Order: sequence, then C-alpha cells, then structure tokens
Amino acid sequence: MAGSVIHLEEAADPPRTHALVVGVGRYPHLAGGESPVADSDGMRQLSSPPLSARAFATWLLTEYNDPERPLGSVALLLSEEHPTPFTDPRTRTEHDVDEATIDNLVTAVADWYDRGDSHVDNRLLFYFCGHGISQGEDMALLAADIFADHHNPLNGALDFAGLMNGLKRCKAGQQVFFVDACRSNSDVLIESSGTRFAGRTPLGAGARPLDLPRRFHIPYYATLAGDRSHARPGQVSLFTEALLKSLAGAASDDPEGDWRVNTSQLLTAIDHFMHQPRFAGAVAGVQVPSVGELPVFVLHQLSGTPVVPVYVGCDPAEDNAEAEFVCREDGQGGRERLRRPPDDIDETDPESEWAIELGFGNYVFEAHLGDEEVRTKPVTVRPVFRRVQLGKPS
Repeated sequence: MAGSVIHLEEAADPPRTHALVVGVGRYPHLAGGESPVADSDGMRQLSSPPLSARAFATWLLTEYNDPERPLGSVALLLSEEHPTPFTDPRTRTEHDVDEATIDNLVTAVADWYDRGDSHVDNRLLFYFCGHGISQGEDMALLAADIFADHHNPLNGALDFAGLMNGLKRCKAGQQVFFVDACRSNSDVLIESSGTRFAGRTPLGAGARPLDLPRRFHIPYYATLAGDRSHARPGQVSLFTEALLKSLAGAASDDPEGDWRVNTSQLLTAIDHFMHQPRFAGAVAGVQVPSVGELPVFVLHQLSGTPVVPVYVGCDPAEDNAEAEFVCREDGQGGRERLRRPPDDIDETDPESEWAIELGFGNYVFEAHLGDEEVRTKPVTVRPVFRRVQLGKPS
C-alpha cells in the first residue's frame, strides 16, 4: 500500500466509503519553523491538527458505520513536530505515514479519486485540519511546504474549490468535506497574487458526465467565510471535537427505530456545541460552523444508544453556586448515575450549569440546597441536547 493508506479493503465489493484525512501542524517555512520566511502573515506552527486528524482517522476505523457503504479505505497524511507511526486501534498494526507536503497531497487526492470512481454509490470523505486562507469564493489549504517556492508560495497549497470542482467527474455520488481551518484573508498570499490562484489543483475541472447520477456534495467549514478558526494547543481542535461528539449521538435521531446521523442534523449538533460556553469557552458563538450546499442523507448509523449533552441548572441561576446536583435513573430503584457535590463547583463561574453526557433514556434530576430543600424533575434525554431547569417548588 502507498504510504498514505492506513486501511484498505482490497477484496471488498462496492459501494464503499473512501476517506482522505490530512492534518498539517509542522510548517518549516512559517514562524517557529526551521527556515521561516520573513513575512508569513502571522501564521505559526500548530499542534492541534495532527492530533485532530489522528482522532478523526481513529473514529473512522472504530466507529464509522454505514451498512450501505462500509469503510473501504482510509488515507492519512500528517505533518507533525515529532512524526510517529499511526497505530490501527483495532489491529494494533503500526503504519508509517507520509508527510503532508503538497506533492504527497496531490498524489493522495488522485489515488482517492480513483478509489471513489469505482462505483456510482461510493461515498468520498475528505478531512483537512491546518492553516487555510480565503479570498471570496477561493480557499487555499496550506500543505506543510507552503512558502518553499519563493517565486509562488501558493504552489504549496491545495485549491479547495478546484478540488471540489475536479471531483464532479468522479462516479462517487456522495462527497462530504470537513475543513477545519481558518477562512480569513491573507494579504501575503491570495490577495497579493493579483489573479485567481489558490493553490494546486490535482484534478482537471469539468462537468459531471450526463450518464452519471446527480452528485450530492457537502463542504462543512469550521467557521464562516472571512473568519478565523480557533485551535487548542496540544488538544484536538474545537470543531473536530464538536464533530466527533455530534457523531457519537448528539446529531442522531431514530425515526425508523435505529439511531442515524444525517447531514442536516450533523450541522445542527456541531453548531450547538460551538455555541456552548462549557464546551467552547471564550469563543462560544464566535466561531460559527457553516456549510456550502446541504443535501440531506444518512451519513452514519450508531451501533448503540446515542450519547447526549445535558445541562443541569437551577432557576434562578444563582442557586447553582450552592446546589448539589444528582442524576438518577428513572425506575429501577432510582439508581444514582452521576453527582456534582458542592466542592466541584467551578470557582471561576459558580453560577454555571452542570454539563454532563448521558445515554438516551429517562432520568430524574435533583438539586439539593441546604438540609431541607430538594428540587426534582424527570426528563427524557434524547438528541440534540437537553437542558434541565430545577426551579423552586411552588
């Protein structure tokens, strides 16, 4: 297998899902790199993208489930300060991973295209985490060797719009993109080029052949056009963590008896997390996820019950600073599941809600205030989230 491929079902019959996952954190020619250029427009080294790409690849290998399009392949490219093999969490097999240079990325895109082109019902998944820049509708995803070509720095970038356009000719009928990168402008790169150039285009553009079914493609962006995304040093990025939490159940519904994540609910759930102060902190509501087009189809089927975010608080909120919260199962003797004693109150925000995660089901929530007052409320916990308000007894 090529150095970018960490999973390949060679004998599998289509349709299948084929993924390309890219995490770029080490940029030799940006500030903090081995040979930085004089002006990198404020862009520096990143620690979050390789961790985020590894987390998404791990989710694909361990959790992704679509019986109509099982996982056929995963290709992974990384640029990280200390390169290490990727260990398949199921087989414990170690895979050396190619560096996320533009040449390797162009090659990986072409190979990924070919795998997707084997059947009209295939699904393509693309994930990128790293530096990105935009100018109008143009977006450049920066590979590790951005600025290596001092005559044309954007030769070290992937033209994202060009990528999506080039995939029109691929047979794969469903194409989903997750772009965890800034979409702000760069005076040094796109704007200063004086012409429309946003990086390398590995695939030739063209209309979708008339004999192929319609293509359903969705680009999910970590932020609005023109805005920055916010990484967390040494941790999985906010957007990717919100994505993974959403796929774990917050984006699911069970209209046909099993729990499925569709493309529309996925955006709703990601947006929910990105607006929650307990999750996103100071950038809650500042970094707003968005999509390009949004055709609705099932993307993932849970193997068990969904995990749902729950926010428990008192009314009035000032009572949160004194309350001991308890969560019990509804029935079965009211077995205690979780408890927040008073000494676990967040001293920096004592009136904040108790943020927990629970499986789908029926629960009873309690707020104990003092020796006498106990407020209770039964609640059915189901996606997208549940907010539990425990008011004073009337």
